[in-house]
Amino acid sequence: MAKKSLTITQLKKRTWKIFSLYIRLKDADALGYNYCYTCGVRLPYKELEAGHGIGTRTNAILFDEELVKPQCRQCNIYKYGNYDVFHLKLIEKHGLGWFKTKLKLRDQSKQFMAEELNKLYDYYNEKVKKYEKRNKTNT
Repeated sequence: MAKKSLTITQLKKRTWKIFSLYIRLKDADALGYNYCYTCGVRLPYKELEAGHGIGTRTNAILFDEELVKPQCRQCNIYKYGNYDVFHLKLIEKHGLGWFKTKLKLRDQSKQFMAEELNKLYDYYNEKVKKYEKRNKTNT
């Protein structure tokens, strides 16, 4: 029996799941803890979320590593992204011109193709495996 192909929506959700894990895991310490980008609280990476530095997460910025950072639930959900702090930190790091470019990028139309999402998934899945292996080695 032939394997059923996933829809673009399903591929996007699958890719987001592994990308989100990567964002939260990549800077985790040997004990598996990372910091909320906006408030600085230290939590296990599994308790953090992947927050977007620019609201209205469109396809054009959905998987942008420069804009997506680990955030605690308080900042990401209850403080609606804590954008005052998030924006300031991004601008301090990258500059106002960079930030304006990202704002323009957010408004650009982007359609994902299955092949692109599969490649992104495979790319981040490999990275996650590497970081998970590193954390297991250090504990």
